[in-house]
Amino acid sequence: MALDFISMAPAEKAAWLTALGERQYRLQQIEEWVFKQGVLEYAQMSNLPKSLRDSLLAQSVPVLAAKVVAEKADGGTTKLLIELFDTQVVEAVIMRYRHGLTLCVSTQVGCKMGCLFCATAKGGFARNLTRYEMLSQLLLANAHLRAKGERITHLVLMGMGEPLDNYDESLAFIRIAVSSLCSISARRITVSTCGLVPAIERLAAEGLPLTLTVSLNAATDELRQSLMPVAQTYPVNVVLAAMHRYAEATKRRVTIEYVLIKGVNDQERHARDLVAKIRGGNFHVNLIPYNAVPNSALESPLPASVRRFQEILVREGIVVTVRRGLGSRVGGACGQLRGKLQK
Repeated sequence: MALDFISMAPAEKAAWLTALGERQYRLQQIEEWVFKQGVLEYAQMSNLPKSLRDSLLAQSVPVLAAKVVAEKADGGTTKLLIELFDTQVVEAVIMRYRHGLTLCVSTQVGCKMGCLFCATAKGGFARNLTRYEMLSQLLLANAHLRAKGERITHLVLMGMGEPLDNYDESLAFIRIAVSSLCSISARRITVSTCGLVPAIERLAAEGLPLTLTVSLNAATDELRQSLMPVAQTYPVNVVLAAMHRYAEATKRRVTIEYVLIKGVNDQERHARDLVAKIRGGNFHVNLIPYNAVPNSALESPLPASVRRFQEILVREGIVVTVRRGLGSRVGGACGQLRGKLQK
């Protein structure tokens, strides 16, 4: 892979420029072009000396680790199909909300977790993404929005892959995102996990007020294990205990993601089981009606079942929302990302 210049640590960038005989202020100029003006080609950075531009190009130091090869829009949602250096592909999704523009970032090519309801899992796992490749998704999304005078304001690490299974690179990307280069508030960044308890504990100690979302999907071990293989390692009570500790350490409410699947986990008894487990916790429940995945026997819940499930939680004083199905027509909704554009 080519040298990762843009997401290198400042000291590494400084050493590289010094080796070329360049002054350190050149780094600020490069970063101004990339992060403030959205120029993604070194040849267009007109205030850099030609010798430096030639060095950047000659040493194969591209601004981006990826390129958009296709895109498809569905109302307020745009799905980008992104090709990486090694021709692997991932997807990133731009979602428009009243509060701003959110980018759903992929952290792996594929996923190891094997959740029954997720299209990404069906394709298996290829490799982790680097911080450079995650940053490239953000830069590409901002380039897409630039013509409208807009930019990404929120990040959710819940695209392809399990962010906490690629912990170091995911956190390195987040630290770049919250730095002055990107200036995205940590409070506007969400990290989603299927419940990797040791990594949740580690994240709680990072000193970042990130929003944590945990894909729970069932309140009993037997049902959760039938949907999520990871539940065999981390039982529901163990996951909930880690969530409590994260909320205490960060003073941030933790979101419970609950994918509602017809006839599987969407009945009144399932709602009551969930209430019994989470009552009194600093949690917000996000109900997600299952989004159809090709070659799956699972079905979306009936609207009446979703309403009844929500009503039971609300009656018990639990904060609950139902997620809108943004991007479902282009395979860009929750659980549908699979590294290829839906026709």
